[in-house]
Amino acid sequence: MKKKMVAVILAAAMAVSLCACGGKPVQESAGAESGRSQKESSQEKNSEESSGQESSGGESSEAPGERTAESAATYPIVETPITVKGLVVGRDTSVRSDRLVWNAVSEITGINIQWECIDADALATYLAGGEWPDFIHYSLDSAMINDYGVVGGRFVNYLDYLEYMPNLVQTFEDYPLVRGAVTQINGEIYSLPGVEVSATTSSARPYVRTDVLEDAGLSLDKIKTVDDFYDALVTLKEKNGEPGFIPFLENDESYWGPMLFAAFGTLTNMNFDDDGNGKVIFNRTSEQMKQYCLYMNKLYAEGLIHQEYLTLDGAVRFDRAQSGKVAFIGGGEGNSLQAADFADEEFHLDCMAPLTSEFDDTQEILGKSIYFANGGFFMNAESNYIVEMCKMFDIMYATEEVVEGSGLLGQSFCYGILGKDWDYGPEGSGVYVFHCPEKYDGAFTTYQYSEVIWDGAGRQDALAGLVTETVGNSRARQLGFVNNVIPYQSDLYFAVSLLKFTDEEQRVLDNKLADITTYYKEMEGKFITGVTDIESSWDEYCSTLEKMGVQDVIDVYQASYDRWNAQ
Repeated sequence: MKKKMVAVILAAAMAVSLCACGGKPVQESAGAESGRSQKESSQEKNSEESSGQESSGGESSEAPGERTAESAATYPIVETPITVKGLVVGRDTSVRSDRLVWNAVSEITGINIQWECIDADALATYLAGGEWPDFIHYSLDSAMINDYGVVGGRFVNYLDYLEYMPNLVQTFEDYPLVRGAVTQINGEIYSLPGVEVSATTSSARPYVRTDVLEDAGLSLDKIKTVDDFYDALVTLKEKNGEPGFIPFLENDESYWGPMLFAAFGTLTNMNFDDDGNGKVIFNRTSEQMKQYCLYMNKLYAEGLIHQEYLTLDGAVRFDRAQSGKVAFIGGGEGNSLQAADFADEEFHLDCMAPLTSEFDDTQEILGKSIYFANGGFFMNAESNYIVEMCKMFDIMYATEEVVEGSGLLGQSFCYGILGKDWDYGPEGSGVYVFHCPEKYDGAFTTYQYSEVIWDGAGRQDALAGLVTETVGNSRARQLGFVNNVIPYQSDLYFAVSLLKFTDEEQRVLDNKLADITTYYKEMEGKFITGVTDIESSWDEYCSTLEKMGVQDVIDVYQASYDRWNAQ
């Protein structure tokens, strides 16, 4: 089965504290104007249409690879430098009020960005005031997008300017779900997506301490089936006197729930899903879900799962992960383990590959190497520099340096300048290297968000399949994903979080979905812990969900999904 590694990351939260922030300036002539305004671009578009040229959503009639020289960006983008204003929201500016990558963008494009920074709680008032900058580098919520975009018409529709963004067009072709992720209910696109494919873009995160297994005479590569997993848990309890498994089941798209659920049938999504033919189904009432609950109940009844797994706080979970007695742990614990938590101070941390069972002999798990949401970069429809900004933002989707030696490509808008902030390792090494200034003591993430970028944006897939060169927790987990998780992710992913709804559809979801979700999660806990008998209560459970209106929710998802597939 062909597997994918597709991921989209949200271009979210930016700068904090109400202040005026200026990027590194580009020399600008006083009073000079450059480039085409929105009005001029619209006149060109109308002229093309009146001359008989086909136009669909503003795209050129040429194939993406055949863009005209006039449409493709050359550098600098403008002959005479210009200044545009950009807003960032909720990011700390205590280190610096600009960002190094965007300064580099200004240097090669001739477009200076004057940054303004506000607190997140000031955003609603700011937008209502009407004095907008040229663009907003922030992920607005659906209500704001509807009010100011779908209804208000205050945002630029990127579909009218795709001819100036060949790298974005290519990204839409390479990752088809990306376009749907940013398309609104009216078919227009007001924001730009973030696309991430890396060693950690996976859904299930089944972390394992391999040293705990080995101390009990077990080997991770010998655990292939749910029966093997059961036997391993029995051995761990006999040796250590306590359960070797503390599952984290609150998140249905991560950690151990979807991992184990997938072993009991062909489904990989625990909730709403595509049946493979475009029909929306609800897997919580499936026979596969029943078999999963029966198996988990068996583990719990025999004391192979920590008896308080539902109520343990993070501190207790982490304490047991550090103890050297628990082998199968959750994400918060796995992310936090340090070298000192291992007897030899080396990381014995991995991920478990998908299991099989008598119900399904295929190793496959939920295909969420995908996370989609509307990104940022909402452009003001009244800006005079729409075309210029489109060409500038298109750099975020470039797969190669846009100017030789600049180090600027899509990856730069997450990790910085190629050759300065990060590098590929030697050819064939399978690693990448981050370069962190000494004052940050190796904390690249701190450097990244303090000085390099406002937040992740653009096309970030240059590190696909690579792991960090730096020995530590991140490298250990990345190797686990690359070897044991990502290769088994399903091609099919039902992007329910990206679906767009009409007002009436949203009312149905608001009135029913929360109660439905609360009920089935509560019943999952009762089934696993034995508070409610699965065999005698399963039909009643399914019937209750029907009475609560689950079919109405399915119908809403189906209508939205049909629109999605028709794009």
